[in-house]
Amino acid sequence: RVICNGYGGIEAAGEWLGGFSKFIGNGNAYVAELWGLLEGFKIARRLNFRAVELHVDLVVVVQAISSNGHGSHRGSALVQKNKKLLDLEWAVVVRHSYCEANQCADELANIGCSLGNGERFYEICLAHLMNALFVDVMRITT
Repeated sequence: RVICNGYGGIEAAGEWLGGFSKFIGNGNAYVAELWGLLEGFKIARRLNFRAVELHVDLVVVVQAISSNGHGSHRGSALVQKNKKLLDLEWAVVVRHSYCEANQCADELANIGCSLGNGERFYEICLAHLMNALFVDVMRITT
């Protein structure tokens, strides 16, 4: 099964902070979420954020990076990479959000499917993502 990945970043007031789409290849939803989390951490570090809240669709991902274990065998290396970034000096919260409250990330993941082996960062919100961004903001801030 081919999987793709994407991430959308917004602040509490709904301002677009950036997003990415990336083609990952073969895998499953668990691996895709771990990749998305890792890319989200890297982008937040690159932008010098000191306090970050990341939302993922799968509870098992939150559990894997919050526990002393390594997660499932298939994603254990990604779990460890994420944990190393969590241990840096910054305030990070990783929360579970149902995919209905994370529509922007899902749309960006769909874009990733068309990129082949590429990756793209979006400094400005794409016009067709504005509705998904609005829906996500309304669910996050209410």
